[in-house]
Amino acid sequence: MQNGAMLGSGDSRMAHALINPLVPSREDSAQARAAQAALGRDEAGRATLVLRVGAEGEERTLDLPPLVTSMLKDLLRTIAAGKAVSLIPLEAEITTQQAAELLNVSRPFVIGLIEKGSLPARMVGNQRRLPLQEVLAYKAENRASRREALAELAEQDRALGLE
Repeated sequence: MQNGAMLGSGDSRMAHALINPLVPSREDSAQARAAQAALGRDEAGRATLVLRVGAEGEERTLDLPPLVTSMLKDLLRTIAAGKAVSLIPLEAEITTQQAAELLNVSRPFVIGLIEKGSLPARMVGNQRRLPLQEVLAYKAENRASRREALAELAEQDRALGLE
């Protein structure tokens, strides 16, 4: 399956998933921890997962590809920690409000980033749409820059004996 095959750009389910992620219950988290523990025994990452599908007596099995197995392990880790999850294709486009929520900034700040050329966007009617992949890349670059600046400050503190 190609990226984005599950939900298309502009799909209202994508917007719903981004704004309303699935929040695991305590029982969900406990079951995820148990499944994660069972998968955790595969230290080399070579285990193949087999999915049983169908009603009892009419079951069939499906071998899951390594990509899905890897994603499932990440999903279980997140749910086991009690964190909310969303599944959104990287090719999706999001609104300025969704980008602001993702970046933990205000919507006017996102609009400023667009106007400065820091984030690409296109107009759909009178609304801006941003490629999710670009917003995530900006977030990662921003985080890396902050960490680098913090490391520099820590080094300056050490050099000045201010630890």
